[in-house]
Amino acid sequence: MRMRAIVLGALALAASSVRAEGCLQLMAMPEARVLATLPRADAFAMTYVHSVTRTPVDEVYHLDGDRLLQTSIAFVNHGPGLPTEADAGQSWREMGGRFVVTTSRPFERIRMRVHRDQSPRLTVAGDSVDLAQWGNRSIELASTACRATSG
Repeated sequence: MRMRAIVLGALALAASSVRAEGCLQLMAMPEARVLATLPRADAFAMTYVHSVTRTPVDEVYHLDGDRLLQTSIAFVNHGPGLPTEADAGQSWREMGGRFVVTTSRPFERIRMRVHRDQSPRLTVAGDSVDLAQWGNRSIELASTACRATSG
């Protein structure tokens, strides 16, 4: 739990220092139906239980123009799809019983299979969204333009 608080604290700090350039759009796939568009998504976190190791994974992302930039991933046990070492110029450390890897991995979009058993959650601007609320399915995340609001 302490590590999750550290990851979410880092997300809050990043969100306050990065200018919002877009929103995060969630789409049901393969039908490409918009499920939600989340405003001010300059940074966000995804948390879930790894399907093989059954341990928590926390990923932090930033919006970089039209790209999603993964900036860190934290986990307890190695499993399929998780890093085994840091990329050049990145770091790998053990902290609070978890592996924390800094990354700089750009994605145009992220497509993932969500399942209620994995407790997939997306945290954006302090709001947490249960990604399994639309059922066990494929969801795609992508940057999209935000509509301007007056305020």
